[in-house]
Amino acid sequence: MKKVLLGTTALLAAGLLSTQVSAGAVEASNLDVTLGGFGTFKIEYKSRESTKDDTLSYRNHNADFDSEIEFKGSTTLDNGTSAGIEIEFETGGSSIASDPIDENFIWVEGSMGKVYLGGVDAQELEESIERTYSAVGLLLVDKNFNEAAFVTSADTNGSQHNKVIWVAPAMGNIELAINYTPQLVQDTTTNAINDVVGAKGEDLLIGAKWTGTLGTADVKVSLTYGTTKAEDRSADKDIEDDSRQRLGFEVGMAAGITIGGYWMTSSADAEDVTPTQDRTHQGIGATWETGVWEIGFGYETGTEDEMTEAAVNVKTGTDTATRMDIGVKYTLSDDMDLTVGYRTEKYEDDLNLATDENSTKSFDVKFEWNVGDGLEFDIGLQNFRYTHHDGLAVSSKKTGTAGYILTKVSF
Repeated sequence: MKKVLLGTTALLAAGLLSTQVSAGAVEASNLDVTLGGFGTFKIEYKSRESTKDDTLSYRNHNADFDSEIEFKGSTTLDNGTSAGIEIEFETGGSSIASDPIDENFIWVEGSMGKVYLGGVDAQELEESIERTYSAVGLLLVDKNFNEAAFVTSADTNGSQHNKVIWVAPAMGNIELAINYTPQLVQDTTTNAINDVVGAKGEDLLIGAKWTGTLGTADVKVSLTYGTTKAEDRSADKDIEDDSRQRLGFEVGMAAGITIGGYWMTSSADAEDVTPTQDRTHQGIGATWETGVWEIGFGYETGTEDEMTEAAVNVKTGTDTATRMDIGVKYTLSDDMDLTVGYRTEKYEDDLNLATDENSTKSFDVKFEWNVGDGLEFDIGLQNFRYTHHDGLAVSSKKTGTAGYILTKVSF
């Protein structure tokens, strides 16, 4: 089936491209080009480092700058086919040396749908959890070797690696997208050796979404399936293809209430010679909007089985993670929002190892002001209660405070 889907996608892409060529070459003068981008400057303060050695002293503030320039061009031919190109360059920030190019791709759209070719994020068509949370996120949890996590998307491998995407034309209330990524590297793909133990590639991600109504409710349901091939499955009995399945939904009801959630299964270390460990992720949340107020609640869990290798692998336990948050947003004006949130997270280890467990409480306040077209000003404050491990003979509860002031200019 995988080969049939990929062959069909390739034929559609070729058909769209040949349609463009038959209409005549695209002249530079027919290409509408736009230049955009942004620059952000953020002053951060942390009273302590929650994930570093607590016996050392750290500077409590820093300045962070990030910027990006975006080039976009598009044209529409006489026969109605449209095409375009998008390139995003990192011009500042920590990733400028290691990853100077973000998304970089071309696209062609016609009667047979839209095709993306290049380094672009996948089209998952996923619905997910609804929540209202301020998420300042400067102080983070230290869970050491606890493998449980909150994974919300089935696109765990594709990232912005070079890929082919076909988004089908509208089919009533149904949307469909097929994503194929030959090699899990960014900006380039080579005809690499295909039998490297522990390596994986040929990622296929299929997303479908139905949008409709049930009574007075607006409903969206999404289904996602992903699989990534393990290059050498003969080296060990524990090597498997990496597969993911996901269900998501959103229900919009009267009185400004929206409920959303997801359920997903995936695997860890499937392509390695170590035992494959099953993971389950799920979450549900709701928001209520009334006038200038929005109130939201979210709940998520993540589990990962812990396996010991044997002739028949043995499950020794399960690492678990649980997250709950509530938030309130007040719209001060058309340009100003104030959001207050509270979040708890708990990580439990299958062996009850104290250094791999943590319990956190975070109180966050965020003020966002859209000063004018292209200018944004934000303030974030965080109070974080957590269990500190690093540098201590015995783990102990600590409290940290953090904050930032951000200015962003975009064009």
